[in-house]
Amino acid sequence: MNKKQKEKLIVVGFWKRLLSDILDSIILGLFGAAIAFGFRGQLNQVGENGFWIGLIITFLYTGILQSGIGKGQSLAKKALKIQVLRKDGSYLSLPRSFLRYLIVALLFYNSWIGLSLISVFPALNNNTIITFYNYAIFVLFIGTIFLVAFHPLKRGLHDLLADSIVVRKDEYSQEEIQKLENPKKAKFAYGLVAIISILIIAGASYFAKTQNFASPEIVQELTDLSREIDSKTSFDNVGVFHNIFTDTAGKQTTGLIVYAFQLQKKFDDKEFTFGEVKKTVDIVKNYSHINECQYINISVRTGFNIGISHLTYNQGFPFDAEGNVLELNKNKSEKVGQASSP
Repeated sequence: MNKKQKEKLIVVGFWKRLLSDILDSIILGLFGAAIAFGFRGQLNQVGENGFWIGLIITFLYTGILQSGIGKGQSLAKKALKIQVLRKDGSYLSLPRSFLRYLIVALLFYNSWIGLSLISVFPALNNNTIITFYNYAIFVLFIGTIFLVAFHPLKRGLHDLLADSIVVRKDEYSQEEIQKLENPKKAKFAYGLVAIISILIIAGASYFAKTQNFASPEIVQELTDLSREIDSKTSFDNVGVFHNIFTDTAGKQTTGLIVYAFQLQKKFDDKEFTFGEVKKTVDIVKNYSHINECQYINISVRTGFNIGISHLTYNQGFPFDAEGNVLELNKNKSEKVGQASSP
């Protein structure tokens, strides 16, 4: 039996691991849908902050089952007859298993974790810090996902940090694992992933500079407006964007769009919600480039998001650049999301 045949018998490859992750996501999504169905009223009171519920559930599901308690097998891994072990063949301790999933959680929940950090530490709401954070998440993605494909032992960044390896159930052999180790191939994998990350980040940075994107000063002003709306209204998770749209005929339309979340109980009070919308319009009318805009659109969503399931509704409130109502559908909301896996 040659070396590659032994690897096939012991180490689990990229595609089977990907299938395992997809199946686990489906399982968690179904569980999340059941929670959403049974506790919809309570979850509407939590709103988008409910992502912590999904994060905790996935941490417990993955961390416990892939530790020694679950013999290294989530439900998907059990079905596929594969397991997570330490490189020496022992089971992961609970803390080590949680550490391993922490890297994966940063990928799935990065936007919500980022928003939470900004809400606790407002100084982090800085363009430079946010850009660095996004690049760091991207590098984690490349290191966690694509490194598995090239590493001789099919290990991602999360495996390296937790000293873990994914093998076929009951096929582990320390002797064969040692034979499969290839330092040169591992270094090649690290270098390749590093080069890919650098090239993509450099390409994205160059593309951003060559396009007609908003200047850093405008981006900072829009960020400041979102902070002001967040502090002076009942809206949460506010984002303000200067939108430029060019149709197929070459006609350009410019507008200011505000995305915000409001708890269901407040959202259902249409008079109160419209009052908050008017406050928001009064704030964004102070935007230094408002004279370039043909419209202002306030898009308010409500419902809940627990990460492994979400159900949200959206209502738009269009105004002209002077703050006059263009169209108001007070009694019409659009369902924009339902149960989903992370």
